[in-house]
Amino acid sequence: MLGHLTPFIPASFSSIFTSLNIQSVAYADEDDEDDEEEDEDDEDEDDEGEEGEEGEPEEEDLSYLTDIGPAAEHEFEDYSFLGMSNRKFTWAAAQLHILFASFILGCPMFVVIMEVMGARRTQGVRKAIILSNVFLAVLIGVVIGITGEVIVGIHHGVLYGLWACAFGALIVSFLNYFHRLMNIRASAFVGAVFGALISMALTPVEHYEVSGIILALVNGAVGGLISNGIMFAQSDFKFERLAHEITKVIGICYSFTALTGGLFLFVMLVAYQDFITYLISSFPTLFMVAYPTLFILETVVMYIYVYSWDPLNKSNKKGRHIVTGVILNVLGLTLLLALDGPTTFMQTPPKPLDQLLNISEWDKIANMAWMPLNYHRLVGNGTFGGYMVCIIGAYMYLWSDKTEEREYYDWVGYIGNLIGVAIMIPLPAMGYIFVREIYQYDATIGMYIMSDRESMFMLVQGLLVGTMFSASNIYMWVSMKRIENAERFFPAMKFGFVLIVISATIWFTPRRFFATMLPEPSMNPDMVLPDNLAFLALMISKNTAAFCLVTVTFINYIFYTIATKTGKVHYGKINPLGPYVLIFLGFADIWLMSWMGTIRSLSRMNWHVYKVFKDVTPEKFAPSLAESGFHVTTLVWTFFILMTAIIWVGIKYPKTKKKETEPTQAAPQMAE
Repeated sequence: MLGHLTPFIPASFSSIFTSLNIQSVAYADEDDEDDEEEDEDDEDEDDEGEEGEEGEPEEEDLSYLTDIGPAAEHEFEDYSFLGMSNRKFTWAAAQLHILFASFILGCPMFVVIMEVMGARRTQGVRKAIILSNVFLAVLIGVVIGITGEVIVGIHHGVLYGLWACAFGALIVSFLNYFHRLMNIRASAFVGAVFGALISMALTPVEHYEVSGIILALVNGAVGGLISNGIMFAQSDFKFERLAHEITKVIGICYSFTALTGGLFLFVMLVAYQDFITYLISSFPTLFMVAYPTLFILETVVMYIYVYSWDPLNKSNKKGRHIVTGVILNVLGLTLLLALDGPTTFMQTPPKPLDQLLNISEWDKIANMAWMPLNYHRLVGNGTFGGYMVCIIGAYMYLWSDKTEEREYYDWVGYIGNLIGVAIMIPLPAMGYIFVREIYQYDATIGMYIMSDRESMFMLVQGLLVGTMFSASNIYMWVSMKRIENAERFFPAMKFGFVLIVISATIWFTPRRFFATMLPEPSMNPDMVLPDNLAFLALMISKNTAAFCLVTVTFINYIFYTIATKTGKVHYGKINPLGPYVLIFLGFADIWLMSWMGTIRSLSRMNWHVYKVFKDVTPEKFAPSLAESGFHVTTLVWTFFILMTAIIWVGIKYPKTKKKETEPTQAAPQMAE
């Protein structure tokens, strides 16, 4: 890749790249920084005297590239574009790339399942369902396993969940492939037994604990139930149409993902060429081999998946298309895991830091925060995909003027919210795991996020998360108004709304409203909670509030699901507030993803790689809350407007053209 870029890269860049391969990382404690600075000043004076006597030309000082103490003075040329500085322009390119990438990674995870639910159960489709069931079981098993590991403290809970759910789904799917050999209860029992036995054999523990065995049994049963339900589900064209329409949007978004990714790379080469060179030289195999290979394979498979939809349907080869979708998801998730390595390396480089040059590239990737960030982004992307479907359904509902179309897109919004809420429920647990690992690595970073310069950033995050949970429950409430016999759940849901408001308030109530660890003399003492309310800022209060918020949402989710299964749903007659709540949920989730990325990036303080590679640019300081909020909001609106245009071009515009040229086309199947 760099070979092709050589004609466009300055000569100094090439020399830096070459020199970085042999440079040693200077490691020094921050406590010794003052002494080192004095020593360096003395050495510089001696060197200048010697050079003046001998008359030798002075060599370029590149120590600032790897010096983790006070960096040597270095003049940076300010780079600006459209009035944005180095960091802001890089920030904009990176955020837009991540948002588009999250969409094309999050939506395909359930698009394949939607396609399976809409496909006729031919022999080829039944074969493909075995693979899709295992893929879905892996995702669900990981989420349940992580949640059990956090709440109950089960050692290797994620492995118990992954293996048990995956093998439970595989065995039940294989047995049911030939015939309906088992009912729901038998499928759950077989999945639980075989999933637990296989997971216990594959999980590396010295002593089996009861909690781990129970977790394995639960995950195995879940895998069996999923496999049985999907294998014998009655095909519904609505799911096929939903999957196909979202895939059209994914195809367009993929181009924007590539464009913004290329923009981000070239901005980094111009604005931060020293750091991007260091990062590439630290991960040569990843950036030169693994990433290009995965990206090319994913691109090829993605376009095959998008453009082979109709041809494979017409040739009665739906099973092959489903398998292509599963392969696309595997490649996308692999690419996500690979790129999370350098991302977390910048925040938690492996210790001891003075041995970084002596460890393998894999050890740099598998650092302390790598798997926690993988978990968090996996669940976060799934939530993001669900709420983006909410936006698609709400837009198309508001843009439609036919009763049949409004009924269908009302159902699409219901499905999107169902997916978004279901995946959002374990999301706080994933964030807790990530922050816990950060604290264990270096408590300074955790305190900087929670109690210091970024404490007000976390206040905004808590406010936004609480608002999203509240809005999701409001949509479920509004949606249940159109379901017959759903009134029996309303009294309990009203009480739940009160608990949600109280819990959300406690969650985003800080101890003080200024971003410093210790109060300063000039700070207003009224900005601190009174002593009798100080308990609201303690972690035990925060955790209790978060647990209550998630639990109430889960209970309302169960009520909502039961109501839709036992009562007739009058799609197309939802309160007008419903679609607008869905649009707000999608916008809020986009904003939350960008904001959390900002918090994670700024938590490195004035380091590109924490305590290894110092940021010595003029913008090494943490921006204010107002400045960051304005910049993030601008980027979110940019992405939101682009997505609106993409949805119009991908779904609404083709439909309009078809109605003009084919007036006799049959109306889509109505939701029932």
